[in-house]
Amino acid sequence: MLSDYRTEIAAIYAELERRPLERTCLRRTECCQFHLTGKTPMLTRGEAEYAALGVRASGRKKLPPRDDGACPMLGRNGRCTIYTHRPFGCRTHFCAAAGGPYPRKHVADLIQRLEALDEQLGGDGPRPIQAAVADALKKI
Repeated sequence: MLSDYRTEIAAIYAELERRPLERTCLRRTECCQFHLTGKTPMLTRGEAEYAALGVRASGRKKLPPRDDGACPMLGRNGRCTIYTHRPFGCRTHFCAAAGGPYPRKHVADLIQRLEALDEQLGGDGPRPIQAAVADALKKI
């Protein structure tokens, strides 16, 4: 594993934040209700490992099971437990209330960086958030 993958992931996320794409996310968490949206974020290996660091920082060693179809990182209080470590898909979410999805043309270069890092880390492409983070937790 590349020791600096965390730096690259953080740099990609910081670059996204600097982009002048207006969003009004109020942390409503409707987008975290995968069973309602029919959409699940897909994570590259670097993103999954970065998210797993957030899970560990929240004091957990594994993801709690969710029977309600919501994101496993959604806490009992209804808030994201890894907000600062949340994946790219969560940052560029599809929440209509926050402004809808980012147009791909505005983030394609960042997606390419995530894909290149995935390849360097020996990943095999984006995977659903639940499985990707659960596997990453086993490795860190």
